[in-house]
Amino acid sequence: MTFRRTQPHGGARGRSGGSRPGTRHRTSAQRPAEHDGQGGGTGNPQPHGRPGRGTARREWGQNFFRSAAVARRFARQMDGVDDRAAALIEIGPGSGRVTRELVVPDRPLTAVEIDPHWVRHLRERALPNLTVVNRDFLDWRPPKGPMRFIGNLPFGTGTTMLRRCLELGPDRFLEGVFLLQEEYTRKRVGGYGGNLFNAQWAPWYGFRRGLRFPRHDFRPAPRTDTETLLVSPLPEPLVPWRQRVAYQRFVDGLFNTGQLTVGQAARAVGGRGNAAWLRAAGVPSGLRVKDVTPRQWADLFRASGPPPVGERARGGRGPTPRRAPARRRARRGPSR
Repeated sequence: MTFRRTQPHGGARGRSGGSRPGTRHRTSAQRPAEHDGQGGGTGNPQPHGRPGRGTARREWGQNFFRSAAVARRFARQMDGVDDRAAALIEIGPGSGRVTRELVVPDRPLTAVEIDPHWVRHLRERALPNLTVVNRDFLDWRPPKGPMRFIGNLPFGTGTTMLRRCLELGPDRFLEGVFLLQEEYTRKRVGGYGGNLFNAQWAPWYGFRRGLRFPRHDFRPAPRTDTETLLVSPLPEPLVPWRQRVAYQRFVDGLFNTGQLTVGQAARAVGGRGNAAWLRAAGVPSGLRVKDVTPRQWADLFRASGPPPVGERARGGRGPTPRRAPARRRARRGPSR
């Protein structure tokens, strides 16, 4: 399970999702060349300057399940594995332990892997109905139609990869089973209170905690334990998907004021006139922004009124342009 390196948040290098560090985009000249050898490697230099498996493991943060039994536990968390209408996508298959648990004769599986060594390894195994794509997931163009995703996401780029899946929409992204750093999973399910990311996606998706996998379930052992994040679309969306961009801009405009309560945030972005749509939505002005529920965010969005004429074509809307006080209007730049 391999990805491109980025510096983890906080500045220090660390394992992503308990499985790999994040990765920084590399050109083809910078990436480790395809080489011989198996996954445990010693890191000794290979002929013609090719890096050994140990070097590639460090470059892409490769930490695999120690046993087939543990990989099987992870793979079996997928609810829709028997849905033949949706394409099944594995992100970063690496050595293929999870891949072998997902492959069945009559269901196609696409595995997206950045490391040429493991791409060749999987192709040589000739597993039934398996297509191996040698690409970085963030650069890969998914097929049309509904999809289910499973994979071990890095902490450094895990949020970006998760967002990439969510942006497909609830009609296409039908299920996600993602192994991440335990602390990150708890944040996504609201364990530390509300946050902007969750508020922006809650009208269409639900986040749940799945199985936990301690660090000693991997080889080599990462620095932190991991936990599965289960993602699924809501049975009924709270906001039409066609209004996603407008809704997310609206939430961003309120959430990023730095104000404690909804009433304070509304006044910060639009003056006292915004109190009217707070009342129309039935949301108490004294409610903390981090405590606003998904349904209340949707109610606030609807009560804030139709988007300005110039925004309708591109789906943008937000409280920022509305009746801002003159002294603040001169200082404010373009809305986000």
